[in-house]
Amino acid sequence: MTLRHAGLLGFVMASGFLIVGQIYMVIPLIEDIAARFDVSPANAGFVGTAFGFAYAAGFLVFGPLSDRFGRRRVIVLGLIATALATLLVAFAQNFGLLLAARAVQGFAASTFPPAALSLVAEDLPPRQRAFGISLMSFAFLGAAPLSQFLAAQVSGGLPAIMLWLAPLYLFGAAGMFFTARSVSSVASSEGAGTEQRTRPLLHDPGIIAAWAAAGTVLFGFVSFHAGAQALGVVRNFDLQVLRLVGLPTLLLTFAATPLTRRHGAPVTARIGLGLAALALGIAATGVSALVTTASVLLSAGVALAVPGLIATVAGRASDGNRGLALAIYSFLLFFGASIAPPVAHALMQTGSVAGWLLPASLFALAAIGLTVFTPISQRPPGR
Repeated sequence: MTLRHAGLLGFVMASGFLIVGQIYMVIPLIEDIAARFDVSPANAGFVGTAFGFAYAAGFLVFGPLSDRFGRRRVIVLGLIATALATLLVAFAQNFGLLLAARAVQGFAASTFPPAALSLVAEDLPPRQRAFGISLMSFAFLGAAPLSQFLAAQVSGGLPAIMLWLAPLYLFGAAGMFFTARSVSSVASSEGAGTEQRTRPLLHDPGIIAAWAAAGTVLFGFVSFHAGAQALGVVRNFDLQVLRLVGLPTLLLTFAATPLTRRHGAPVTARIGLGLAALALGIAATGVSALVTTASVLLSAGVALAVPGLIATVAGRASDGNRGLALAIYSFLLFFGASIAPPVAHALMQTGSVAGWLLPASLFALAAIGLTVFTPISQRPPGR
């Protein structure tokens, strides 16, 4: 690995944390947003929803564009656009403008994940690619608790945080411009259309199984924490402890690298999905000590499943359609996260068994699907 590669990884990881952190950092600011714009806390929560749905939808646009116009160009322009949109959020004068600015910000931010994941899979030396994906996975997952912690430390509320973040996105754009390799994409040079790039993906059952599994990962992860919050009122769960005990096991994203090298990405993903299913099955008992144990196991499972699924999709796609493949993966991953809170809240009305056995079952089905369609002896089809 060269100095340029190391710099690229540093900027990719930092930018990934700052981008994905936008989903979660408004959570501790809900009361402040409600007071600032004279809305109810429930309505203030739409500040996160507006970002999340635009963010997920944008993957389907910018992943294919990165195939056509190159990863570096999409990332750099996207980070500049995110910086400008972040300033719009900071200066929004009413709640309607704030929601619109957050949607614009989410759409601009969606340029980064699929293009950056594809860049790591293409630009790093082959033996370092799994490590690069693990770094990005840790940044994406670690953004959830760390961004909330940092947001709570900044005085001045949402405007101050956004003014602080805007120049960091510009710094990230400059860093990516100088460290990412500028290479014309295969699809662009061959003039391949979206249909031509999509057809091989739809004919690969391994990629389809990985896409389906992606929809369960953050759905289950967020369902656990949203469900714990809903039950905490009546069962006295310590929500802060539940969040903190899972932090150390997120570092297992780095264990995914040697595991993937030795046994393959689908095996890493299957182990993670199996652990997550076991965790939510334990949580369904509703016993406080077991729910705490489940938080540790769930974080471990997600930490292995995310890089395993990314590497599965990236490894089976070609240079000409990898951005599209990872865009669909990212869309399904964050769509699951977006729908999890209302689903979890509704299911928890009947107790922990219904609330947590559903995502546990989905995790188990995802693991079975990967086992069937990406058996250990099967190699990715050549492209």
